[in-house]
Amino acid sequence: MVVAQKAEAGAKPTLTVFSGAAGDPDLDPWPTTSGAVNQFGKALFRDPKKRYSVGVYQCDPSKFIASYPGTESGHVLSGRATLTNEATGESITLEAGDHFFIEFGQEITWEVHETFRKVYAMYEDEFDEERFY
Repeated sequence: MVVAQKAEAGAKPTLTVFSGAAGDPDLDPWPTTSGAVNQFGKALFRDPKKRYSVGVYQCDPSKFIASYPGTESGHVLSGRATLTNEATGESITLEAGDHFFIEFGQEITWEVHETFRKVYAMYEDEFDEERFY
């Protein structure tokens, strides 16, 4: 992972770049969602009000329902998963290279077929201190 720094000493990074599996940041274990196994992630950025975050997430093959506390856009780095909107029944399978968008408040069933790794950006109306990312 490459991190560019501002000129002044002690400044926070303003540019974070990573590419491919070798350049991806190390991920931390995240508590599992009911039905999910082995979830990992790292928030690379969170704004001072904690409403906007950018990070990397990974999950081993499993099936679980995720409730979205915010609006997420993402890019699939590797793996394959089928996402189903619980309210509409709409379903789509995502693979490496795909981009996706999930609106605030949705309940999505994730069926992870192959270890799934994504980059995400999430905007939340309110930050929940109990959440783990």
